[in-house]
Amino acid sequence: MIRAALLAVAIVAGCVHNQTDPAVLQRLSMIEQRLDAQQRALDEARHHDSDVELSALAAQLDALRAEVAAMPKPHAHVPRREPDAAAIYGVPVGTSPTVGSPKAKVTLVMAGEFACPYCRKVWDTVEDLRKKYGADLRVVYKSFVVHPKVATLAAQAACAAAHQGKFHEMAELLWTKAFDARAFDEANIDAIAKAAKLDMKRYHADVTGPCPTEVAAENAEMAKFGVGATPSFFINGRYLAGALPEEEFAALIDEELAKAKIAIEGGVKADSYYETQIVDKGLKELAAP
Repeated sequence: MIRAALLAVAIVAGCVHNQTDPAVLQRLSMIEQRLDAQQRALDEARHHDSDVELSALAAQLDALRAEVAAMPKPHAHVPRREPDAAAIYGVPVGTSPTVGSPKAKVTLVMAGEFACPYCRKVWDTVEDLRKKYGADLRVVYKSFVVHPKVATLAAQAACAAAHQGKFHEMAELLWTKAFDARAFDEANIDAIAKAAKLDMKRYHADVTGPCPTEVAAENAEMAKFGVGATPSFFINGRYLAGALPEEEFAALIDEELAKAKIAIEGGVKADSYYETQIVDKGLKELAAP
């Protein structure tokens, strides 16, 4: 019963997560972190078969549910607009960090941040997809900060790592040593940069120099395409959102992979497929209502 209640609170929290009010998003981030702690405590109590601990958790959960219920809800008459899942959006790779071959037949653009629990969950899914599809899949990482008070420095740190060709190494450490530890302070982020073996003089110059502008530009770029929550994805320009099961990503990747193979067999160059068939031909922004 408690596990079901936790899930219900998480679903409500997920709905609020789609709002763009920074104060609401900050409160939600704190609630999401408490949800994680509640889930761990629940698992521990069940392991020890402790009725006392379970009763205490139930009381804490009631308080948490009340807090979520009291949060502002989106106005029904002003729903958040999302990209059309049936459309193709020409999201450029630009200078964003990538993993995979430029000749990959499918490009998956991931918009996310390092303080988002759903991004943390889906990170492993994307890693599994990279292993599954190998050279056929390229992943492009775009920053989209929705919890600015806790996620901005991490985004800028990842940007600085990308300047040194170590985005992926830095990202892995940010998940395990910042998100999992709930420690986004400057001292810890600096320690993570050192653990990633970055040139620290160059790192600090980039974090305080070009990276704030670059992170803001990626936020604006993703917003232009209709992204309003994390994680959001464009798979060869086709929109998908949320920490979905691997099978849902794979189904869309398989469709785009088949289309790309036909085009390449027809004469389109593999190393320019994404640019010529997706970016050049796709929509350049979310259409006006």
